[in-house]
Amino acid sequence: MKKILFVLDYYLPHKWGVENVFENIFLRLEKKWYKIVVLTSHYDKKLKKYENVNWVEIYRTWKSRLSFMCSAIKLWKQILRNNNIDVIHASTYWGAIPASILWKTFNKRLVLTVHEVFGNLWFKYKWLIAGAIYRLFEWIIFRFKFDVFHCVSQNTANEVKKYYWIKDGKIKVIYNGLDTEFWNPRNVSSKEIFEWRKKHQRNDNFIFLYFWHAGKSKGIDYLIQALPEILKLENVMMVFNIIDSRRTKKILEELKKLDANNLQIFNGFSKKDLRKLVASADCVIAPSISEWFGSVHSEAVAMGKVLITTKTSAIPEVVYGKVKFIKPADKEWIILACKDVIEWKFENIPEKKFSRDNSVEKIEKLY
Repeated sequence: MKKILFVLDYYLPHKWGVENVFENIFLRLEKKWYKIVVLTSHYDKKLKKYENVNWVEIYRTWKSRLSFMCSAIKLWKQILRNNNIDVIHASTYWGAIPASILWKTFNKRLVLTVHEVFGNLWFKYKWLIAGAIYRLFEWIIFRFKFDVFHCVSQNTANEVKKYYWIKDGKIKVIYNGLDTEFWNPRNVSSKEIFEWRKKHQRNDNFIFLYFWHAGKSKGIDYLIQALPEILKLENVMMVFNIIDSRRTKKILEELKKLDANNLQIFNGFSKKDLRKLVASADCVIAPSISEWFGSVHSEAVAMGKVLITTKTSAIPEVVYGKVKFIKPADKEWIILACKDVIEWKFENIPEKKFSRDNSVEKIEKLY
């Protein structure tokens, strides 16, 4: 039985997106008789420092991403000696350094999943000194000797080569898999959609939906700037479901200042209710400034929704169906796109498939 140690800054029950990606990798690897061990941060004191969940051993140490990088070598030795690990698989960003120290100490094969590469974008999302620190941090990560850089899109791979001169032989593009069984419009009946819209008093309005976190890279600031004009459109309602992040409180406060009857704001749903939320919308707005796979984008189009998004980063690689592309970081383009979508003006892009089973098969080949 092969044993893989995953070094992840966050893991379930923390909710972000990457955690679900790895959960589904684990589920499929277990069926192939792999032993999974996870080293992650102890971000919530209510969680146990060690537990075995669905045959996944989870070790939690230190309380934050930053302190997690400085985790005690004693715990790493315990994990490796007790489990005889074959491969170490880390995830950007904060898991890369402890994984590299493990590699240096115990001479294990090392895989790094690269979810994103900001490069000079750090100076766009952070103030000058902070941007320089994060840019240096990213540079240090890519100086470590990983055996394979697993990039989640071709755009991500291109950025890795552009900024950090990683050779093609060390880069492998494997797209994140999409849970097409769950994100399937047939899983939500017309009766459920009717009842959901009635429950939330949406009547016959055209529903625009934003569902993700409040990070600057998601373009939510420009969507908020466009809101006063969008909310003036006839028979339109704008719905937000924002998951917790550093900027959530600030963004929620900005939204509440608008005090509009056709604006609804939520802060988290269960996964099944989130699917109902998406199913009951007419259009999803995801105006990302940068994106290296696009979970929300792929989920929205899988549900058959019209998608307003930007033609940047990896987004054109993953979206299909009814799509309206806009210029990044521009509120006027968002407003115009909303008007066009109401009139049913958008592109129709041929279907693309991102199978989770196929993705895990390719990851297994890396091991």
